[in-house]
Amino acid sequence: MAKILIHTTTLAEAKPLIDYFELSQSSQNTFTNEKIVLIVSGLSKDLISNSLQNIFKSYEITKAFDLSVASCCDGSVKLGTLFCTNKFLKNINFAPITTLENYDEDTEIETIIADKQAKFFSDICKEKIKDYYVLKIVGDYFDEDITEDKIFELIKNSINKWKDLI
Repeated sequence: MAKILIHTTTLAEAKPLIDYFELSQSSQNTFTNEKIVLIVSGLSKDLISNSLQNIFKSYEITKAFDLSVASCCDGSVKLGTLFCTNKFLKNINFAPITTLENYDEDTEIETIIADKQAKFFSDICKEKIKDYYVLKIVGDYFDEDITEDKIFELIKNSINKWKDLI
């Protein structure tokens, strides 16, 4: 049976989705129901690539989502603001994203938002599927650590903004 893929890199990002979509754990980092398969890949390029390759081998995926928090360079953008970074969508902000494997204060970022995985997710999806979305929620401004509770809250509050895409 075909499934919709939701990719996260951390369990903190996945927990509100597991609850909302009533997903059951099917392996250590995979959660499913009749319609959705959610994976928690981890944060490195290799972990993301391996996890996605395995999911595409194990399931027929019709649509894919990368959902996570991202850092924002513009302090006027409200925390919790949702962006799609690869498609223009009605009622969802659009902005290109920079994926940073490593970040320090001297790193130049040419986009308003940045994360550590969007490029790796997109690269795999481009090979496997046409219908994929990179959704990012502004979680910080590069100047603070974000707690797991805050990540949970931001993801949970975003669901109603994008759930109709599923």
